[in-house]
Amino acid sequence: MKIVNNIIDKRQRTIWLRAFRIWQHKSYELAPLSNASCECSSCGTVFQGNFCPRCGQSAKVGRFSFKKALLLFIDVWGLGNRSMFRSIRDLMLRPGYMIRDYISGMQSAYFPPFKMFFLLTAFSLIVEHGFSLGLDDSTSQPEKPVVENTIETNGNAPLDESKEEKLAASETKEDSLAKDTLKEDSVVETKENELAEEKGIKEPVTKAGWNFVKVMDNIRKKNPAIFSLLSLVVFSLPLFLFFRSTPTIPDLRYSEFIVALVYTSNTYSIYSILGNLLNSNILKLIAVLMVFIALKQFSGFSKLRVLLYLLLTFLIAFVVFLILAILGVSYFVYLYDAT
Repeated sequence: MKIVNNIIDKRQRTIWLRAFRIWQHKSYELAPLSNASCECSSCGTVFQGNFCPRCGQSAKVGRFSFKKALLLFIDVWGLGNRSMFRSIRDLMLRPGYMIRDYISGMQSAYFPPFKMFFLLTAFSLIVEHGFSLGLDDSTSQPEKPVVENTIETNGNAPLDESKEEKLAASETKEDSLAKDTLKEDSVVETKENELAEEKGIKEPVTKAGWNFVKVMDNIRKKNPAIFSLLSLVVFSLPLFLFFRSTPTIPDLRYSEFIVALVYTSNTYSIYSILGNLLNSNILKLIAVLMVFIALKQFSGFSKLRVLLYLLLTFLIAFVVFLILAILGVSYFVYLYDAT
């Protein structure tokens, strides 16, 4: 109840927002260096500090606990080193400032961007398509089809008059329906004959377009991470023209900008995965908004300027993808004509 009252209170809310903004701009601080002298239990080196300078083992090595066992299990999947959880927290709350810290040299404090990108891509596929143990119920029998009642006739017993009238009416209806279908078939045939030449011209292009779409879709399904990464590279080329000189990093390199975009994509993936898990459209909308926020914090440009650069980049990327699609369709048309 006290937290709700503090949120409602305008003065307390202002203080919280100011503290949060100060925390956003503040870089990550490592633990203070220990002055106590200790002997490494692995190599026997006597040192002062938090880690052994010879083998790198932590000075705080004790007996195994459930927490340490859990951390070792997480480390098997690549989540234990360089604090995956700290990286996720900062990407959710201060993405642009965290990316700037990483590029400026604070790389040991955060999880590597590309490794995180592939892990999040794999996890998002599991969330989207589900996890199956192969326990489908194969023993269930299909439902029996409903069999309509049929009229069985016996050669010795004549039919009732009402049944004979119904059969005659049904026969006349069937004859009329047959005539109507013949007329419709003739109309369709004439239309098909009229459009035969036009179809003959459009058929190679249509088949080539469908083949190109199928090939690209198969590549995306078989290699989702590689496809997303290549799309990110294509998108980064025009965007770098606008962000190559920012107020925060005047001499930004293209390789550094790629790293920044990969981290930005990780921010989008985190919120998108949470949106799929919680079935929340609001989180999915926030995922798109966080791309804008990350680039705004990273570059130091104004909101209007970042929005304008993003719109121009989407326009340029659309033209590039359209040209690539035309080239791909032309290639398949050439293969179709050759065969």
